[in-house]
Formats: sequence, structure tokens, C-alpha cells
Amino acid sequence: MTTVAETATGGKPAKAYYAHLYDEAGTLAKVEGVIYFLVPETGTITAIEPEHCPFLTVLGEIGLADTQRIMDAIHGGLATVCTSRQN
Repeated sequence: MTTVAETATGGKPAKAYYAHLYDEAGTLAKVEGVIYFLVPETGTITAIEPEHCPFLTVLGEIGLADTQRIMDAIHGGLATVCTSRQN
């Protein structure tokens, strides 16, 4: 009889926020200790450094569905998430 390994679920669910960095509107999320800024129109992902902070405006929290879309994009896109070893 074989045993199937259980996948450990993370602690807190990820949260994302609407934000503006310089003149671009996008979303802000913290993943594994790194804060990312995602621009949905272009698909660019920027890791926020201390020199970005004066030009960053954080707005309200995004809903759960949009947060999951952002987490998928940060982890390589929908195809990568669907075909990863954990699934």
C-alpha cells in the first residue's frame, strides 16, 4: 500500500492592493517576503525596492479572485500553475 504525501498549505492567504507606481496603475502584492507591482495591461512585474517608495501610492484592497489571478501571474502564469508538480 502506498502513501500519498500531503501538501502543506500556507498560513495566511495572500492579499493584494490597487496601487500607482510613478504614472502607472497596477496592483501590489507581497509574496514570500518580496513586494511586487504588477501592471495588468503590459504584464510587467516589478519588485519594489526602497527607492520606489516615494513614487508608490497604495490604494484599497483587491478582492479574492483578482488576488488569485495576480498570484498566478507572479508564479509563471496559468499554464505553469496548472502543470506544476504540486497539482
